[in-house]
Amino acid sequence: MSEYKTIFGKAVKALASDPTDAGAEGQIWYNTTTGSFRTVLSSGAWSAGGSYSTGRRSLGSAGTQTANLIFGGYGPAAISNATEEYNGASWTAGGTFGASAYGIRGMGTQTAALSAGEFLATGVNTGSYEYDGSSWTAGGSLPASRAVMGTAGTQTTGLAFGGSSGPFAIIANNTYEYNGTSWTAGNNMGTGRSYVGGFGTQTAAVGCGGYTAPPGDANTTGATEEYDGTNWTTSGAMNTARRTNNVSGIQTAGLTFGGYVPPNTLTNVTESYDGSNWTTTPATLATATGNGGGSPAGTVASALSTEGGNAPYGATTEEYNLSIYAPIAATWASGGNLNTARWGVAGGGTQTAAIATGGETPRTGATELYDGTSWTEVNDLNTARNQLALAGSQTASVAFGGEAPGPSTATELWDGSTWTSNPTGLNTATRDNAGFGTQTAAVSAGGFAASPPFLTVTETWNGSTWSTSPNSLPTGTGQISGIGTATAGLVMGGLAPSVTGDSFEWDGSSWTAGGTMNTARANFCGSGIQTNGLIAGGTTPTYTNAAELYNGTSWATTTSMTTVRIDQAGLSEGSTGDAGLVAGGYLDGGPSTAATEEFTGEIPALDYKTITTS
Repeated sequence: MSEYKTIFGKAVKALASDPTDAGAEGQIWYNTTTGSFRTVLSSGAWSAGGSYSTGRRSLGSAGTQTANLIFGGYGPAAISNATEEYNGASWTAGGTFGASAYGIRGMGTQTAALSAGEFLATGVNTGSYEYDGSSWTAGGSLPASRAVMGTAGTQTTGLAFGGSSGPFAIIANNTYEYNGTSWTAGNNMGTGRSYVGGFGTQTAAVGCGGYTAPPGDANTTGATEEYDGTNWTTSGAMNTARRTNNVSGIQTAGLTFGGYVPPNTLTNVTESYDGSNWTTTPATLATATGNGGGSPAGTVASALSTEGGNAPYGATTEEYNLSIYAPIAATWASGGNLNTARWGVAGGGTQTAAIATGGETPRTGATELYDGTSWTEVNDLNTARNQLALAGSQTASVAFGGEAPGPSTATELWDGSTWTSNPTGLNTATRDNAGFGTQTAAVSAGGFAASPPFLTVTETWNGSTWSTSPNSLPTGTGQISGIGTATAGLVMGGLAPSVTGDSFEWDGSSWTAGGTMNTARANFCGSGIQTNGLIAGGTTPTYTNAAELYNGTSWATTTSMTTVRIDQAGLSEGSTGDAGLVAGGYLDGGPSTAATEEFTGEIPALDYKTITTS
């Protein structure tokens, strides 16, 4: 009798709690807390999509399920140079491919795709082409003539590996990296192969399946290798050996489907990859297929398959969607109280290694450190102040500006135990300014001054001095908040002079408009980075406990804080929007508070099942 490990590629593990990652799908484990065997089921399934216009096989593909691209290939009559674009429902004609070719492989997105290698009517070629969403142009040529390679990455950081120098010719183990202009050689694969599936990025790629010697059927493999940007290493083999298999996903969460299996038969089997092992999923393609197209830029939960296959050269499309999650809503939980209740306090670090300094209780320089459970009071700021900004971590921060009284230029450096006043401060005295970055590379933006009251000034910090940027905030704003790094920052909200929901993104030299918050506010705090940010509390102008998340484009409302408050501390360097923290602040109607709340972002919960013998 076959063992569970032999069938599924993993042993039954003993765990104190049920796993929360998608790799648990289809696996069995023993929960030592409940004393039961457990598994998780999925509702992943393939469904019909729109058919493309010209049935063909051995075509190139790029993009995602809802923004896909196919190009080239050959049909019953001729080799094709057609390009078609998919919008999630139907296909339309795109720009003509650079050559009538087949055996092409693609990477990137629908509007920034890259092809690698090709068979022409006259033989194998070094061709590589770039697509901008409307037309193809020649890219850098491959160092050697190749086709039916594995690919991964993007148009500017591409990867191509393996392949063949002819339909039944030498099988290659070469690796080539693309920098947006030219291809250069990387280290070879462990096993040369062609018609290989490839997905991931240039520095975290997967090559799976293929055949290791012509003519192919007897030498079809399920072997998997991972590339780290330098070397290939062997990983878990697919459960079904196959070649010309379609793919989607990243190195730690991938999908393969279809392909040819011995003896030269098309399969409809789908497998998922967790970065180590492959698991056969219950979902199967309606039409067994191979040598078609996939969604290289897609995910393990959202993929696309275009048919390919043998004559009569099908043109069907199937869409894969995995719905194994019943989300657990984002939550706020009480943390340890500050030793000194205060408002106008600055914060930094992460949820389990935070710093809070300054504030009004009356005005103080008190500094406290948080370990994820409790706050410990340490050395004070040299200049007591409130409504200041901070950038950096619990062990290396810079504090600047604030009310001391009146707007201040004071800048102090924190080494984990002591504050040191910097000889030079900000060029413009300010309070209620936004700050983000690290101790050696920070930004101060906006705030209040005596005159004019709403500042547009932006200053950059290099670890020792502040420089006024020629590019000011588009709008003078005070009581503003900031998150991110010195080259990818975000400021949002504030008074300008009324409460605003505007946000602006900083790229290291200039500002551009970001998404507008759902609730305009001032006097609030932020945590995270430019593409994964959290804000909470503030005045709208009434006090609020509302919270929002930013994904780099738009704001979405999330679970509100337990406590309505303003002017509380948030987080900075190393933090994310999924693990936020607020501490202190001013309650609606007063007084100041010492309360701390910890934010946990939405958690995907799996559909767990207990296995019984009945």
